[in-house]
Amino acid sequence: MKYLNITFLLFFSVALLSCDDDDKARRAETVRTQRQNDSILQIISKNWKFDVPPLAPKVEERVGSWKEWQQFSDELAQKPTGSLRAYKQKSKNLVSKADALRSNIPPFFSKPQVYSRIGVIITKIKSLYTYINLDIIPDKKVTSLIQDVTRETTSLQNQLDELVRISEIPREEGEEQMLRSLDTIRMANPETAPQPEQSAQPVQPTNVPGQPAVPGKKIIKSKI
Repeated sequence: MKYLNITFLLFFSVALLSCDDDDKARRAETVRTQRQNDSILQIISKNWKFDVPPLAPKVEERVGSWKEWQQFSDELAQKPTGSLRAYKQKSKNLVSKADALRSNIPPFFSKPQVYSRIGVIITKIKSLYTYINLDIIPDKKVTSLIQDVTRETTSLQNQLDELVRISEIPREEGEEQMLRSLDTIRMANPETAPQPEQSAQPVQPTNVPGQPAVPGKKIIKSKI
């Protein structure tokens, strides 16, 4: 019985030491992760800026009724502060605002190329949300995606501006541009141009009695 008690005490002591070591290891890992996250937070905070240029005045007039665009732009402009949790929440909000861009697009801008560019923005922002919610955040990937979102949003604005400019081209000028384009295509592919018709060879007139003979022709008189 005595030996059994000693064995139990030894086992209990070893278990306590093992638990204590595990607890120390967990605390050390927590501290290491916290330090790493603090470093990542500084990097993300430094690079979290979407330098999207302002809309052209004529574009801004046409998107006045597109409240989803205004909400998305405001969300981009507002920088989160504090912890990583604030940036995670911000990325979640951006996903929601980007998804809403497809709603209530002004009819003037309801074009396939506009929907396509909005789709690219949504994909980039969802990737940003995914990476920033990992346990170990890849700061370089997050920074790269921030730049991608900025670039794609700027491209969308340029697309809107181009649609406005094209709509202002007078019809006659637009037709001239189309004709010039067709001429350019014909010059690049001369074989497609219509060929002039070849005129038929002239028929040599025959000698008619009572009219002078055609030069170069001899009249053979028949012998009677």
